[in-house]
Amino acid sequence: MFKQQINLLPEYFDRYISCVPDIDLTDALSIYGYEMINAEKRTLSQIGHNVYAPGKWTIRDILQHLIDTERIFAYRALRIARYDQTPLAGFDENEYVKNAHASGRKLNDLIEEFDIVRQSTTLLYKSFNEEDLIREGYIFKSNISVLALGFTIAGHVMHHMNVIKERYYPLINL
Repeated sequence: MFKQQINLLPEYFDRYISCVPDIDLTDALSIYGYEMINAEKRTLSQIGHNVYAPGKWTIRDILQHLIDTERIFAYRALRIARYDQTPLAGFDENEYVKNAHASGRKLNDLIEEFDIVRQSTTLLYKSFNEEDLIREGYIFKSNISVLALGFTIAGHVMHHMNVIKERYYPLINL
């Protein structure tokens, strides 16, 4: 299914969904995933543990955040697709990053883990039929469909890669 088939563009998540063009969801998960991150591996490695401002996340923190968030969003999509109508709470991404210890991990390991998580997400989404994809549930103060969550997953990576290019790439020239 395509982005234009999202019936309700959920507030807050729209900023991620808007990063993705109107393409098939499976294509979006492929294009805005592992290949995008892996293509930037050398530059990400050069940035190292540098941050553009005090208190900001390192590249490893961002990658761990992408992994954790994708797992959470895929879990939410699964629950909604299986018609679980229990309202799903938000999560504090800053607490997750603080407690993930990503700075002690190897960049290659984080990229590999992201790849495996994305493969799992893609297979999960391939298992959903059209009825599953349009099903809606309640997350973080708004209704959202399984389809919108899929585009949120793809757009979330694009959003953070844009931030990295805009704010972290200039650090390499120091």
